[in-house]
Amino acid sequence: MTRTSSRVYKITQEGAFAVLAKAREVEAKGKNVIHMEIGEPDFDTPENIKRAAIEALAKGATHYTPTPGIPELRKAIAERISTDLGVNVDWKNVLVTLGCKEAIFASIMSIVDDGDEVIYPNPGYPAYESITAYAGGKPVPLRLSESNEFRMTPEEVNELMTSRTKAIIINSPHNPCGSVLRKEDVKGIVEVAEDRNAFVISDEIYYPILFDGLKHYSPLSFAKKDNVILVDGFSKRYAMTGWRLGYVVAPSDLVEPMTKLLNNLTSCPNQFVQYAGIEALRGPQDSVKQMVKAYEERRNAVMEKLKEIENITYLRPQGAFYAFINVQKILSRVGMNSEQLVARLIEDYGVAVLHGSSMGAYGEGFIRISFANSVENLIEGISRLKRAFNNMLRR
Repeated sequence: MTRTSSRVYKITQEGAFAVLAKAREVEAKGKNVIHMEIGEPDFDTPENIKRAAIEALAKGATHYTPTPGIPELRKAIAERISTDLGVNVDWKNVLVTLGCKEAIFASIMSIVDDGDEVIYPNPGYPAYESITAYAGGKPVPLRLSESNEFRMTPEEVNELMTSRTKAIIINSPHNPCGSVLRKEDVKGIVEVAEDRNAFVISDEIYYPILFDGLKHYSPLSFAKKDNVILVDGFSKRYAMTGWRLGYVVAPSDLVEPMTKLLNNLTSCPNQFVQYAGIEALRGPQDSVKQMVKAYEERRNAVMEKLKEIENITYLRPQGAFYAFINVQKILSRVGMNSEQLVARLIEDYGVAVLHGSSMGAYGEGFIRISFANSVENLIEGISRLKRAFNNMLRR
């Protein structure tokens, strides 16, 4: 008998945190490192949100709350979604979680049995595959490709559907590719899922970080059946990563079992943080617009600077704050994989990016650049990439 569960070995850690730790080690030795690896806004949480938390603390908001969250926040979430998406969301279907990651975990664990299949984008956020495997399900990757703008299409989803398909996960705007699903993509995937009695889990954590006037489309806008699970949070749009505040909009029959699961996981969300969440949703949204504008300016600067680097290809990101760079030509010539390349870039050139393989097997051959840094640092970081690639190819 082993001391650990065999199931726990199916869980993997996010590669971005491992790369960040490596970069910190190098920095501790006195070397300057430009950080383009971590998917965390570099902006501070807006002042009105911080004040709301402080005021809640002063009033004694330091105790347990109902497991699904305080009704005021659940209602604020339902109101915001209803307004933004033009759909009617019942606040009682909203469950507050400790970040979007817990929302993803609770959603998958609440519906997947042994052998159930879950279709997910690959490359994509690694928790989709990891949690599905942990639940005893079978992760079924849908390969995203440059030639198709890193989009999931209804036709591709339909080809992967079987009698065991329990859910389809979509993520738009997308991490790591920066792609955005079109209206016909989302509508078609919902129709495929409804036809086959499968759930759609929609990870919308990067909404509304959209560029070039693009519009966000959610499966909730097209669903005719109660089969859409929306997961989202406050981390990206409100620069609240450390606050650990997310939520699920669950079908009615999943609310009770999901609540039981969340109760066993964490009892309830942090009370005073929930009041900060209410202010985030109901307060001024100017800070969100300013951050999105800054990300778009950074995207433009990165795109212009990348033109200076030979032997790479890339698409112009449409949302989120990432660029997914194809470095296969470089890797083949220097005899490395993407993880080895990233380690070399940190140690020898002081620039940290994320290896594509950390986002799934189909991410090999790519690196991810995060725009969550100043334009000045991003330009310097890409200059270091250019110097690194030129030096490596000359040897």
